[in-house]
Amino acid sequence: MQFKRMSIFRPEQTLRLRETLNTILDLVTLGNINHKHLVTGVNDDLFDDIEDSFQYQCAIQNKCDAFVTINLKDFNTSVCTNIDVYSPKDFVSIFL
Repeated sequence: MQFKRMSIFRPEQTLRLRETLNTILDLVTLGNINHKHLVTGVNDDLFDDIEDSFQYQCAIQNKCDAFVTINLKDFNTSVCTNIDVYSPKDFVSIFL
């Protein structure tokens, strides 16, 4: 809405964004996190950032094959032993 008020709204960019997001959503499944995994995430000392721990627990609960993040340093192999972790660039170059 703010972009429209500032006269910088570009419908073609919105269309392209929707197409891109729909392509991504065709490739992935969104998951939930249950109470057990939420408690595990709260108490996982391997993570300094609890939000990262929740994301990891959500991926584990949903039996994800891969985890994609720009925050690779917090998802290193000593922390993430049950799932492969990729940067967005690496994920795209390997799988798309």
